[in-house]
Amino acid sequence: MLPRRFWNDVAEFTRSATTDFAPRTEREARRVMSAVARLAIWTTDVACLPLERHIVFDGRHIDRYILHGAPTSNDYGLRRRRLQLMNVAAELHEFDEARRDAGATPPRQVYAPYTAAEVVRFRSQGSTRTTVLRRHNWMVLMALGAGCGLTTPEICGVTVTDINTASGTTRVSVGGKHARTVVCLAEWEEEIASLVTSTLVRDYLFVASTGLPRTAIQVKGFIHDAANGRERFTVERLRSTWIVGHLQHGVPPVELINALGMTTFATLQRFIPYIAGLDEEERTILFRREVRS
Repeated sequence: MLPRRFWNDVAEFTRSATTDFAPRTEREARRVMSAVARLAIWTTDVACLPLERHIVFDGRHIDRYILHGAPTSNDYGLRRRRLQLMNVAAELHEFDEARRDAGATPPRQVYAPYTAAEVVRFRSQGSTRTTVLRRHNWMVLMALGAGCGLTTPEICGVTVTDINTASGTTRVSVGGKHARTVVCLAEWEEEIASLVTSTLVRDYLFVASTGLPRTAIQVKGFIHDAANGRERFTVERLRSTWIVGHLQHGVPPVELINALGMTTFATLQRFIPYIAGLDEEERTILFRREVRS
């Protein structure tokens, strides 16, 4: 069973998909709803993609979920879960075996970046959370999301030893599949320095309130509770804000791809609608490679 706060976000999508799948028995319906709901949560919280059927039930997306997000490491269980989700996808006519070798897929939607005013508002809210732990974790998510462009799972894995402040510049070492070192935005350096020295921190920067492992679902639950019914941010949109900000300030795309731990430009392509174009004079200077006075 999923906690209500997670179920509410994917309930409509899950019920719709399960109904259209038309399970034959109540038992099958329960199993399908559970599998689809967990896939949907992983899609939004980890893969940072919207809940759209052509995305959620794409065969390659399901394979990535089975490899990185399925709630079991047993080979037999993984094969059963994959087959179950592929059957749902096939019944919904959204999955085609030929897609696997079809080459590039159409650009996907991304989470819209926050405005500067929204980031300032969320940042200021950090000091008004109801407990010291909530204030600390709120700012950890803000600083590593908006300041370093990290994903939720990456933030969960950051330890004190991953933070390097030598030479007056803050760098964060990210482990895992997309291992890399990210240079933090200057405006967040003091915040991270303060978080690292907090008495709450022993190893991981995001401090779990229980002994449970730090997970994307746990982070989402924390934000929900800490917001206390008021407006809350998402790490996905903080990451989008970081990406768009660097593109807008002229960071070379190759360098940005490396900082994201990616190998293709597909991710950046989806942010084009949020990038303001240059005026005619700026464009002329840029393409002439003219030295500005």
